Amino acid sequence: MAKKRNILIVINPAAGKSSFEKRLHYLEKKLHDAHIDFEQFFTEHNDKGKLLNIINENPSISDVVVMGGDGTLNYVVNELISKNLPLSIVSNGTGNDSVKSLHGVLNFEKQVEIAIHGKISKFDLGLCNGRYFINGVGIGFDGEVVKEMVERGSKKGSHLDYLLTVLRIVAGFKEKKLNFSMDKKPFEKKILLMTISNGTTFGGGFIINPFAKTNDGLLDVCILNEVYPLMRFWHLPKLKTGAHYKIKESEFHVAKHISIEENDQLVAHLDGEYIGHPPFELSIHENSLQIRTPA
Repeated sequence: MAKKRNILIVINPAAGKSSFEKRLHYLEKKLHDAHIDFEQFFTEHNDKGKLLNIINENPSISDVVVMGGDGTLNYVVNELISKNLPLSIVSNGTGNDSVKSLHGVLNFEKQVEIAIHGKISKFDLGLCNGRYFINGVGIGFDGEVVKEMVERGSKKGSHLDYLLTVLRIVAGFKEKKLNFSMDKKPFEKKILLMTISNGTTFGGGFIINPFAKTNDGLLDVCILNEVYPLMRFWHLPKLKTGAHYKIKESEFHVAKHISIEENDQLVAHLDGEYIGHPPFELSIHENSLQIRTPA
């Protein structure tokens, strides 16, 4: 006889402020109709360890539903990595890029259906300086974009504001020299952008690594080398479709381990969260994430 499910719904009330209450009510009704028990946990700023404590105190919890964006999912994964519980994604953030690389279902009602009836599939996780990532790490102008959005705080989360910030920073960004190695092979390049990813999509729809797969045991690397400033605006739309793989300034690699040397001129983000300057040590951890996917 199958174990009765008891779901913990992890809600980020700051993600999708205007919609989370309505969506939460819909999710709760569907769980009630399916005779599935559930509890709630609302995330707060600087509540590291609190979610893990709740799981430890409630051994009956069999699943976790994440209601938020990429940052909320990353928080849950890093809190609960030792528990190996299946996660379901009910998007309520601004970017929601991770789900595009995992099972690709963006419709809210269908995501709820997956949370209730979906099968469990395994995916890889990346690791950077001790922190796991679902999607990836971006170094270069996109790191500068995230840094500025974080510093402005109150405007973080506006997609239009994000795009305007991208346009302004990419126009004035000067490529920086970066030393790194991939599977022990050394490189030195002057980069506009370097994205090391498990997933394909970043920044609310930029398909930076179009060939990435979240279950192939490899990190995918996209490097944009020096690009003449005016040509950046010509090429930027190609990042929205993944067509930049055709331009001569781009290159793509795969690796299991990447070591990036110290560099105080470049900053980075991890799953959309600002993480500061290199050095970084990155690796791939196969089949470390359980996600409910369409049955």
